[in-house]
Amino acid sequence: SISKQLGYSRDQLVKSAFKNSNGSVDISILPDPTGGKEVSSVKVLRMISRSKEQTAQVSLEWTKRMASTKAQLREKMTLFWHDHFATNIPFAYLMQKQNNTLRKHALGNFGELLHAMAKDPAMILFLNNQQNKKRKPNENFAREVMELFTLGEGNYTEQDIKEAARCFTGWHMNRKGEFELDNQHHDHGVKTIFGQTGRFSGEDVLNMLLKNRTTAHHISQKLYRHLIDHNANTAFVSKMTDVLYNSNYSIEAVLRFVLRSDEFYDERNIGTRIASPTELIVRYLRLFNIKFKYEKLILAAQKKLGQVPLFPPNVSGWGSQREWIDSSTLLYRMQIPQLLLGQGSHRRSISVDWSRTVPFFEANESENQIESILESMIQCNKDRIDRSILTMDRPTRTTVSRFETMIKNTLSLPEFQLI
Repeated sequence: SISKQLGYSRDQLVKSAFKNSNGSVDISILPDPTGGKEVSSVKVLRMISRSKEQTAQVSLEWTKRMASTKAQLREKMTLFWHDHFATNIPFAYLMQKQNNTLRKHALGNFGELLHAMAKDPAMILFLNNQQNKKRKPNENFAREVMELFTLGEGNYTEQDIKEAARCFTGWHMNRKGEFELDNQHHDHGVKTIFGQTGRFSGEDVLNMLLKNRTTAHHISQKLYRHLIDHNANTAFVSKMTDVLYNSNYSIEAVLRFVLRSDEFYDERNIGTRIASPTELIVRYLRLFNIKFKYEKLILAAQKKLGQVPLFPPNVSGWGSQREWIDSSTLLYRMQIPQLLLGQGSHRRSISVDWSRTVPFFEANESENQIESILESMIQCNKDRIDRSILTMDRPTRTTVSRFETMIKNTLSLPEFQLI
C-alpha cells in the first residue's frame, strides 16, 4: 500500500495531512476597492467592468498556492467546495473574498459553510438574490440551494422552492460589498416548507435542509466521487453519511473516516479518476518546481484544458471524468510534458528544477530505475505499460538527460492522467 511504501501508517499520514492544513491563510492580493465605505452604483459598475483580469490574477495566485503549500488537504478541499458552490461574477475582490471563506471552512463544519455561502456577496449576485424582493420573489437561489448545494435533484417540490424563495427575500449585498438583510423587502409572512408552517427566515430554511439526512447523503456521495472513485460504492457512501450526519456535519470527521478506510486504499479505487486540469497542472508544478517567466502561460494551459479556477462554466460547476477529455484536450495533455519539461518554444520562459527528482531515481539500481519512476509517477495498474517506450530516444550524453527523457516519456503516458 501507499502508506507502507512511504514508511508511515495510515493514521500517521492522516494526522500529518491535517496538521499541515491547520489554520487558514487568506489570499489577499486585492485590497477592498470600497475602502470599507459605501460607494455609488456607478463606481461599483466601473469596478465590475475592469475586474475580469484581476479575477484571473487571483486564480493564478491560488494555483501557485496549491502547487507550493504544505496545506495540501485544505487547498484540495477548497477546490472541491469551489466546484460545489460554483460562482462566477466579474467582481474580482468578491471572488477573492469568497475563495477565502471557502478556505476558512474547507475542513470545518458544512452547516457553517452553507450559511456563509448563502450570505456570501458573490453568491448573492451570481444567483440573482439581489433581485429577490417581497413583491417579486426570485427563485434562483432557493432552487440551487436545494438541487445543487444540499438535497440533490428530486428531493423537494416546486412549492417548496416558491415558499423558500420568500424566506430569502431581502438578502442582498449593500454598497459596502457586504451581506445585509433589507427588512423593507423581506417577506415576514407565514410560509409552508417541507410540510412545516411558520414565519420562517432564510436561516430557518438552511437549518431544515441540514436536518434532512438526504443532505448528508448528497454531500457524502460527491465527496466519495471526488476522493475515491466516480462510481460511488453505495454501502460505503451510507457509512460516510452516518459519520457526517451524526457529527453535525463535521467535514474533518468524514474526511478522517475516508482517509483511514480500507476503501480509500483498495487497489480497485486507485488510479480510477481522470485528473481534472487543475489537479494535473498543480501536479506538474509541484513535482518539478516549475517557474514561469510569463505566469499567464499557466492560465493559458488551464483554459486550453477546460478549467480555470474562479471561472466555472455555470452554477453546476465543471464536469468530471470523460468530460475532461476530447480529441483536442487529450492531445494537449499528451504534449504537456514536452511543452513544460522539453526543449520547445517556451524553453527560455520556463525553468524546471530537476535537482530533487533525478538524484532520487539515480539512487536506485539500474534495473530498478524504470520501475521506480513508474511507481512514483503512475497511480493505476502498471502491468500493461510497455517499458521500452520509456527509454525511446534516450540520450547517451549524461545521466541527467537520460533520466529526464525517461521521466518525460512516463508523463506522456495515458496512465499519467489517472489518479
